[in-house]
Amino acid sequence: MPLEMKRIDRHTYPDLIVKLVIELYLLSNCGFQKVSGLMSYLNSFFGLGLKRIPCATTIENWVKKSGYTIYHRAPKAFSEKEYAEIVDESMMLGSEKMLLTLGVETEKVDNNALKHDDIKVLNIAVASKWNGETVKDNLEETEKKVGRRPLYVISDNDSKLRKAFRGKGYTWIRDTGHTIAILIEQVYSKDGDFMQYSKHLSEVKIREVMRPSSYLLPPRMRTVARFMNLSPIISWSMKICRNFSKLSDEEAKNFRFVKDYFPLVEELEQIFNCVDNILEQAKNNGFSKENIDRYIQEIKKSLIHQATRVQRVKSALCAYLEEEKAKIPNEKNRWHCSSDIVESLFGGYKFRRTRNPLHGITSYVLVVPLMSAVGHESKPSNINFKEHLENVFMKDLSRWTENVLTDNLAVKRRKILAA
Repeated sequence: MPLEMKRIDRHTYPDLIVKLVIELYLLSNCGFQKVSGLMSYLNSFFGLGLKRIPCATTIENWVKKSGYTIYHRAPKAFSEKEYAEIVDESMMLGSEKMLLTLGVETEKVDNNALKHDDIKVLNIAVASKWNGETVKDNLEETEKKVGRRPLYVISDNDSKLRKAFRGKGYTWIRDTGHTIAILIEQVYSKDGDFMQYSKHLSEVKIREVMRPSSYLLPPRMRTVARFMNLSPIISWSMKICRNFSKLSDEEAKNFRFVKDYFPLVEELEQIFNCVDNILEQAKNNGFSKENIDRYIQEIKKSLIHQATRVQRVKSALCAYLEEEKAKIPNEKNRWHCSSDIVESLFGGYKFRRTRNPLHGITSYVLVVPLMSAVGHESKPSNINFKEHLENVFMKDLSRWTENVLTDNLAVKRRKILAA
């Protein structure tokens, strides 16, 4: 049975073509130009009968218009019910920083980590820098949009966000991943053994990169937030130790330091096996009084290494979880405790945006609320693109850009360097 195509007022293409193009763009990770080329191929292969193919600019306008409508309707989803906020600041993009506020239902209703379509983008704000007062003003603006205060907020341990939450009197749930990484970092970052081992890892990667033993080099470590991604290094280290007898004399010489630091590697393996398991459970099952008690018992049972460093991490983790448990109102509540979803949105946006940092944050940022609505599933969404496109004009996008975003540095550069 052929699908019914509906005409969209003021637009050349019917709604199903618009839907196909936009969702193909979001799910394929292709650029606007490539999606236009794919549509030309699909038109020929399936005999769609399109006399014209949407160009890259047309597709981009459709994406922005749809994102604009979804973004402005999002606060209504929580106007009559409790909600929580996930707040985070993006990394520097040109000379700008984006503060993103997401809304989510307060209670976890399943045993899965948050997905894009579980959240709504409540506020997108851009500034050259943020401080506690400007973040607080932004939170107040979000409250006005929704019409009520959030029951709690989730974020990393950024000092300006903490200050803003205190100023608003919000209940703050610390993101589990960032917080646990910080607690481990406080024990190990200045530790002599760990610092020397990290130095050896860096040196061997530089020294052996173009040599025969390069196939054994350790995985890359993050420069920022290193303790959020140490598991691959620990896993590699243990494999080197367990298979050391298989190495050639030259390889054994190059990686002898790993075996020398086996006691450190062994205790780190125990820590990260434990915390990786706790993080997975927390992201899927959330924080409730019962769940937190179970996480604490698992930590006490798993971290049995008698090294002082391990016991310090164990005490810090248990204390953190007890503090979060005290914030949960009663036995029935099961709250979200991870802000990974906002990092996922930031990542998707940065992957698709222009690579020229001078362009900063443009109206293309409206792809973020659209990403949250379409989600990651490889199946059609239930978004009514016809309605979205009919209710938005290009002048609405221009007005929003002027009111919300800052001056584009690429434009400033052209003006200054004009012949």
